[in-house]
Amino acid sequence: MNKTSADILIKKREDLIKRFLYGNEPDFLEKNASIIDEYFVAMFEKSLAARDMTIKGSPFAVIALGGYGRKEQCIHSDIDLLILFKNSVPPEVETLIQELLYPLWDARFEVGYAVRSVKECLSMAFERFDILTTILDARFICGASLIYTTFMEQFRTDLSEKHLNSTLNYLFEHGEKRHFDFGDSTYRIAPDVKSGFGGLRDYHTLLWYGKIKSNIKSRRGLEYYGFLSHFEYLTLEESLNHIWKTRNFLHYLIKRKCDTLHFEYQTEIASLLGYKSKDNQLAVEHFLGDLHAKMDFLKQVNQITFEDILSNLCIKKEHSKPLPTKTDGLLIIKRRLCFSNTIAIMQEPQLLLKIFLESGIRKIPLSIEARRMVSEFIHLVDDVIINDFRSIKIFKKILSLSYWEFNVLNVMLTTGMLEKFIPEFSAIVNKIQFNHYHLFPVDKHSIRSVQIINSFRKNNDTPVDTLYSFVFKEVRDKNVLIFAALLHDIGKSDTGKEHSKKGARIAHPILKRFGFNWTQIKDVLFLINNHLLLIKTATRRDISDEETAVFMANKIGKIKLLRMLYLLTVADSRATGPKAWNKWTENLLRDLFLKTMGILRKGELASRKTHNLIKKKKNTVLKLTREKWNPDEISRQLESMSRRYLLYIPAHDIVNHISLFNNLGGKDFTWQVSKGKNSNIRSVAICGKDRPGIYSKIAGVFFINELDIVGSQAYAFGPEHVLDIFKVKPPKDKLFEREKWEKAEKDLIHALGDDHFLNKAVNKIPKRIKTSYGKKSKPNSIKIDNETSSFFTIIEVFTYDFPGLLFSITNALYQSHANIHVAMISTKVDQVVDVFYIKNLENDTKIETEQGLEQIKNAILKSLPKIRAKEIKNEKN
Repeated sequence: MNKTSADILIKKREDLIKRFLYGNEPDFLEKNASIIDEYFVAMFEKSLAARDMTIKGSPFAVIALGGYGRKEQCIHSDIDLLILFKNSVPPEVETLIQELLYPLWDARFEVGYAVRSVKECLSMAFERFDILTTILDARFICGASLIYTTFMEQFRTDLSEKHLNSTLNYLFEHGEKRHFDFGDSTYRIAPDVKSGFGGLRDYHTLLWYGKIKSNIKSRRGLEYYGFLSHFEYLTLEESLNHIWKTRNFLHYLIKRKCDTLHFEYQTEIASLLGYKSKDNQLAVEHFLGDLHAKMDFLKQVNQITFEDILSNLCIKKEHSKPLPTKTDGLLIIKRRLCFSNTIAIMQEPQLLLKIFLESGIRKIPLSIEARRMVSEFIHLVDDVIINDFRSIKIFKKILSLSYWEFNVLNVMLTTGMLEKFIPEFSAIVNKIQFNHYHLFPVDKHSIRSVQIINSFRKNNDTPVDTLYSFVFKEVRDKNVLIFAALLHDIGKSDTGKEHSKKGARIAHPILKRFGFNWTQIKDVLFLINNHLLLIKTATRRDISDEETAVFMANKIGKIKLLRMLYLLTVADSRATGPKAWNKWTENLLRDLFLKTMGILRKGELASRKTHNLIKKKKNTVLKLTREKWNPDEISRQLESMSRRYLLYIPAHDIVNHISLFNNLGGKDFTWQVSKGKNSNIRSVAICGKDRPGIYSKIAGVFFINELDIVGSQAYAFGPEHVLDIFKVKPPKDKLFEREKWEKAEKDLIHALGDDHFLNKAVNKIPKRIKTSYGKKSKPNSIKIDNETSSFFTIIEVFTYDFPGLLFSITNALYQSHANIHVAMISTKVDQVVDVFYIKNLENDTKIETEQGLEQIKNAILKSLPKIRAKEIKNEKN
């Protein structure tokens, strides 16, 4: 049987894709487009409709548009087509469409087409930007070539004579809108390799600009017509090839068009591209580091384009005249900072640094040509200039002038000046941490932290931001804080453990080079060493326990260090991403800071304010319960409650808890399930007799009823009772939620009456679990803290999430004769961290013997599933 043109196309593409996957097809994009061209030529030659229309005086041209027109055709890119007639469009065109396109649609190709006359096309091109850019990329395939050439000549004439400025405006405005809509791809866990800032559209914009301004015919014309230097053109080619390869593999894996590099595909694409793990860094981290570097260059390409567009648009004459600055050798031309000439740089190389200071002070960016000159002449910045006290003073001033809105420090990084002054910074440039937690590469994260610190200089409207501004004003040596922010993650040059300690060792000689005295160096090193201390304590310790703040005060020791550590922690967390910073963490951190500050200032925690707050709350409870219960009995109950409970539980909740207690009677427990402000969370208050293992049994009952615990607190409620408050996700089927809670209540009654009731639940806990694709799995680990609290042993469990996790751990603690008083649930990058405050079940004291602690540690580890990473399927056939 004879093969159709569509069959031939499919077979040729399959062979081409196979060669590409094996790395044997460097010109894949162009050849992919050429194969499609061959299909259209073959179909045109066989088309009866095409022959009829031509004979009847309606010849037409078949024209490739968009990426297909540029011959940049990825595996699953759209095929965009224009069928262009000189005059009116004849009705027979419908038959032509059936002949040309139906076979492609049947074969699952994404084909877009338009049928227009020359007049219609010219009219629409200057009304709609998306049509205009596709025409800029138009390429003749087959048919009447004269119609194509006549149309393109008229389009060029109309563009240059009537629509040049409006088209440039379109190009600029749509570029800015695109960046706003899709965001900066170099600051995304899942970057958009096409439309985001740093994506392929930034290169397309430059190409369109070159076609508009100089009628260039191909990418090579960008160098020939002076839009890019030779070095920039070579870097562009290298960057595009890398991003196109990434995009093609993404299409191949997903089996459809996709431009967002989702987290779950990144490891597999790294493997397909041939990356290997080395130097304690995962293959995927090497891949993403390279990708960020290439996308960073495309961002610079975009800035070149936009600056050139702005210079060609209508700028007032007074702005186009060179304006002097206070620094000889620097000028302002068209709202950009420029060097007066290269001779000035040769005579005073320090100008290469001074231009950044001038930029920061005036809030005027460097021109693209100035950036090029900094990169090209940076070799003139030798050790003499770097170690000059004037250069050091300028560098420190530049750090204090870097804001998110005006990013002078980032420009220093892209030109190489930052690394020139701090060579150690090179090791973290485009360094990726492969997890959902860290949003930015390490270098961008460090710079972002500096910018957030500088933002505290401004007064803001919200109370919390006002607190940051107030604390920042109280910091005497702001250079210490800013350098700590810049260098706090410098130890991540190696992915080994304890990057804080390593970072302090790396930072020490840097600080000496910058002329800091011993006291300043000691403070910066303390901040780097301890930059995770506050956030870890706030999220993994019971900050309502007074001893937590006392421990922190003893650890930090000085008010000046606490202020700086607090601001550094806020900046570090904000710059990490939304998983590290939210209202909950912000409030916890603020509370811990204020409590620790109170101790350092006054030497005591039980302030008069706290005492008055508890007294006021007791009076409110008495008023609310006056008509219901005996006031003397309520007073006795309030006196038996812990300060921690009275301080942090709202008065109305206390009344509800008293009601639970008074309704207990002879029952083992009573509970109340309530819906909070967040409809996806239920608060379950359980009041019951204090008996061994009650917490574990509650966790087990929730597990067998598929109710996920997200947080909990435990309080003594008189001498013989406890109150456990759980935050729980509701059942999946909310229509039967009431029945689910009724069943859970019955199960808890059985569990408390029969120690063997939950044996089957233990067997349901998985024996093995898999971690994320390609991520080197970390072993389960246990940390024991017997220092922070005088009354409790604190157990930290680091593992991966799985159904029944909390029950598994708490059951192991119960079997080890440990009683749980507080449980906290949080995350550490891609792991779960469960924290438990426990005491010995038999004598109600801390567990301090080595044998007892080892027994608990082993029991928990034995209860947890074994960990292994998911396998990567690397299929190239």
